[in-house]
Amino acid sequence: MKSNLFSIFLLLCFFRITNAQSTMWQPEYVTLDDGEHGTGLQTSSVAVLGPNRFVALVSVPENPENNIFNTSENYLVGYWDADSVRGRVTYQEYAPYGQKEVWSAGDRKIDFNGAWQITGGQDNLIYVANNDENHSILVFELLPNGVRPVPYSLSTGKETIFAIAVADNGSVLVADYYGSDDKNNELRIYPAINQDLNLWHEMTTNSASPVASIDLPGGVIQGIAVNNNCTVIYVSLSSTREIIRFTGSVEGGYRKDTNFNLRLKETDVVNNPGSGIPTFLGLDYSDPRDYLFAATDVFLLKGMDGAYPYGRIYVLQGQTAIIVDTIDIAANNLARIGEYVRGSANGLAGGYASVYDVEVDDNLSVYTQTYYGWAIEKWTYRFDYSETAVSDNNTEVLKFSLEQNFPNPFNESTRIKFTLPADSHVLLEVCNILGEKVSVLADAFYTQGMHSVVFDGTNLASGCYIYFLRTDSYRQVRKMVFVK
Repeated sequence: MKSNLFSIFLLLCFFRITNAQSTMWQPEYVTLDDGEHGTGLQTSSVAVLGPNRFVALVSVPENPENNIFNTSENYLVGYWDADSVRGRVTYQEYAPYGQKEVWSAGDRKIDFNGAWQITGGQDNLIYVANNDENHSILVFELLPNGVRPVPYSLSTGKETIFAIAVADNGSVLVADYYGSDDKNNELRIYPAINQDLNLWHEMTTNSASPVASIDLPGGVIQGIAVNNNCTVIYVSLSSTREIIRFTGSVEGGYRKDTNFNLRLKETDVVNNPGSGIPTFLGLDYSDPRDYLFAATDVFLLKGMDGAYPYGRIYVLQGQTAIIVDTIDIAANNLARIGEYVRGSANGLAGGYASVYDVEVDDNLSVYTQTYYGWAIEKWTYRFDYSETAVSDNNTEVLKFSLEQNFPNPFNESTRIKFTLPADSHVLLEVCNILGEKVSVLADAFYTQGMHSVVFDGTNLASGCYIYFLRTDSYRQVRKMVFVK
């Protein structure tokens, strides 16, 4: 039992658990909302193909109160080697009227309608969950000079679809927008293109047969995430504000993980009256870290009385459902701009937080969109507890160091060493993962050189703890694990 707890503690210790904005996540850039680089209209989804290579989806319903799947504008915008002011690969009219993408192969053409979510796959392919009359999955390719259709598509059947995901092995997952007790296949898995070219080249309107399906609970489904080999699947049920997890395989079937329980708390709301209830929306999963990223916001609600002060991405540990960090996009907008309803000119805040989708590249950089801000945002993790010493002017200082405690993990006491490049007043504190102070190990003047102190944890609960060292010129943070 102790070894299992120890594994969980190590996973928890990579990030702080907090519902506030983590200072470790910072925006690298936001595509400017303009005629030269912007998406042009409300941006609902992003498909990531690699670092700074992505495709944005614009989706604008004619009458969102009655039918979000009857869209007046619905198209793709590609970016290659992008930043806030460069990278858009084709001309895009600003605020176009009636623009709809068209997928084509030979004589067959399918207009976009009611496409809300896209995802990136191998070989720069983009998969679109479209709601034409056959509710087709349409495939495009991102190139340095544009986005073009490729001759792969399939019909998913009669049900309206929304969420889509692609595993690294090429398996394609799509989910009905509505789940009900009358159906047992709300989530369907189709083979990779290279595994069944005939299926993906089929030019009929007959529904393609999935290789596996999953029965989902009733309600609205707006997000799917999957691991590399399609053995772990996450689904966001937006109507019940929860994420559920399935494990298994295409060959052996899938079962719900009853130990994975994640539902937003009743207190997790927008702090404005009448502003709607935020919920989990788009999802993405990173295998190397076992992290699940969940876009969380109020869907299709704008304004200061709407969701602009809320939009965020929760970072969760993939097995335990513990929220380990928060990318608070609304808080970033307020801090950088001073308000929620204006974008920044320097490309570091999109404004109008409306966070409906998220995808992650191989470097663990996070891409999302602002629906009402008409932009794509890229966020990166900027600080590593175990590697960097930082001065107050953000300059790395190699002679100053706070060493890893030893032993670590420890079950009684542990020693912490630090080196000072000059005589300094030192404050060395220990906090739990909630940021609550546990102990002050040093609050005194120390001379230049190496020093050490002993931390006694015998009266503490098992878990992850953070220790901070501060002087007038330097600061550094590390983590340690106490196991009884």
